[in-house]
Amino acid sequence: MKLLIVEDERYVRERLAEGIEWAEVQIELAAAVSTGKEAMSVLQNDHIDIVLTDIRMPEMDGLELAKIVKRQYPHMKLLILTGHDDFDYARESIEQGVFKYLIKPAENEQIIEAVLEAKQLREKELNEKHNTTLLEMRWNEHLPHLKELFYKNWLNGRFSAWEIDRRGHDLAIDLANRKMLPIILDMDPIPDGNERFEVKDRQLVQFSLFTIARDMLENENCVVVQDDDSLTAAIFFASTDEGDDAMKGLANGQILALLETVKDTLKLTASAGIGTPVAESASLPRAYKMCRLALQERLILGNGVAIPYRDDVPEEDSWDELQEIEREFEAVIEAGSEEERREETIRRIMETGFASGIPVVEAREVLFRMACLLARIVHAQGWTLRGTLKSDYEDFESFASLLTREQIAGWLNRMAGRISLAIAQRRQSSSQRTAHEVMRFIQEHLHKEELSLHFAAESMYINYSYLSRIFKETIGESFSSYVLRLRMERAKELLSTGVKVSDASEQVGYRHMNYFSKSFQKFWGVKPSEVNK
Repeated sequence: MKLLIVEDERYVRERLAEGIEWAEVQIELAAAVSTGKEAMSVLQNDHIDIVLTDIRMPEMDGLELAKIVKRQYPHMKLLILTGHDDFDYARESIEQGVFKYLIKPAENEQIIEAVLEAKQLREKELNEKHNTTLLEMRWNEHLPHLKELFYKNWLNGRFSAWEIDRRGHDLAIDLANRKMLPIILDMDPIPDGNERFEVKDRQLVQFSLFTIARDMLENENCVVVQDDDSLTAAIFFASTDEGDDAMKGLANGQILALLETVKDTLKLTASAGIGTPVAESASLPRAYKMCRLALQERLILGNGVAIPYRDDVPEEDSWDELQEIEREFEAVIEAGSEEERREETIRRIMETGFASGIPVVEAREVLFRMACLLARIVHAQGWTLRGTLKSDYEDFESFASLLTREQIAGWLNRMAGRISLAIAQRRQSSSQRTAHEVMRFIQEHLHKEELSLHFAAESMYINYSYLSRIFKETIGESFSSYVLRLRMERAKELLSTGVKVSDASEQVGYRHMNYFSKSFQKFWGVKPSEVNK
């Protein structure tokens, strides 16, 4: 739930915005502004759920704001802060859809309670709007598309093993005790002089193949999807108790019938690459690659054929498992995770790709793969290896000369640690650069009364919440505290040189001298007029 605070009195606004830990009560503070005009700017550019506003403000008072909110944003819950003198006036605001009004000076606990009441009502309305029946209806409408995406991403190895199980469960796809057989189908090249189709019609005939395959093959034991490159993929399912030969025989018969139907209806030929049955969900992408390899043999065998992969069973090696660990290793490096987690991931790499008994040739290829992964991570940041690793670059280049498992593990840890540190430093540098740009902005606008976190965020095109967080993390104090300290220090400096109180007040962004005097005395313990005495 997003909250907008509208209050023209600075000290009240800052108390409401920074004196309450809104995140602890699951409220996101979108902005804290001083005028109704600024409030409208926020409402137009963000999705606000709750507005907490003062009733007396320049340019546009709280009641005017309430009228606009009721007309343009009827879902919003409006809370009004009012003084005792405005009590009757505030009561009339109920007609404008105000959820609740609070009498100043309202305690933080009262304000939190009122905001949470508004939040509860808003959540109830949302639940009623998106009731279970409606959600189920929409879910069922999107389910076929979601399932198709799931199968396509699964075939192409975009999920880890646990993701396959979780997503399959979420989509009500039962994968328990089932084996899978993937097959890929492709239209053969359209010959010159064909009376019905030209070469430019290839996408059309590919879609026709997909349509025919779906009509003929798809049932509870077979799904058909169109892959990213417009080729048609089919996944046959069978119980793990069923023999591989029986499963392949049944699928082969259906594929041959499909190819004949394509030939009869389109007067063109199509070919198929047939993989091998696999019982592990994580092995399906590898079997799908075998389909593609098999399909390439039509260059030799000709068109209109169904080609089985020549090796009867997928190779029993660590390649699929390594692919999953590799994704985790990449995430660990990019997240700048602690050294312990990085070392644990490297240990798994070593056990999988460099275990005893693995041929030296294969281990060397795994090492080369790890070097390519590290390079890819660096290049994805827009950097060069030499510029990122600096003095460690020669160490990186020496990977081919590593001789033992210990040397490889140490090399991986050093390179991953160096890259992870560079990414973390870049993030920190970006935050520091932003914070210092804001500090410069504050210096340039210290004389303006409207200087606030919202004013800075809007002027610099930075998200309000993000700016508040990185400023406090980087500088060590909140935006408003920093601005107040700078103003008070600048005012003291001016007053000590003989500048009049009224002039000093204006130069540090205070329109009202009385408010400036109170703030100065509270900060320094003396009145402005006593500085030079």
